[in-house]
Amino acid sequence: MSIRADTDRGSATVFAAAISLVLVMAATAAVLVVAVVLAGHRARSAADLAALAGATAELGGGDACQAARANARTNDAEVTTCQVNGEMSSFVVAVSVTVPTGLRSPLPVAVGVQAHAGNVAG
Repeated sequence: MSIRADTDRGSATVFAAAISLVLVMAATAAVLVVAVVLAGHRARSAADLAALAGATAELGGGDACQAARANARTNDAEVTTCQVNGEMSSFVVAVSVTVPTGLRSPLPVAVGVQAHAGNVAG
């Protein structure tokens, strides 16, 4: 019986270390997912605001894409594409922006989204 007692000695420590490692890995994965989700929310907000700023500038006779880029910059985003479709009476400003996630490659380093705003008469 004393031989069996010696072979079990320390097994709880190994089990606790394995469980701790799994918990740390799960927490790390959760933090990475949250970082990407938050960047996605920031990107959607920045794209919406940039498109609205571009549409407002277009209505006022200004440069829609320049206004969209300036607005995106203030929201820590970068406009990747900007396009004004239509005429003054009926137009749409389409904007694509990217926002950095704060992560490093091979993980997603940026999140990109599109938004539209304008004066559509119909």
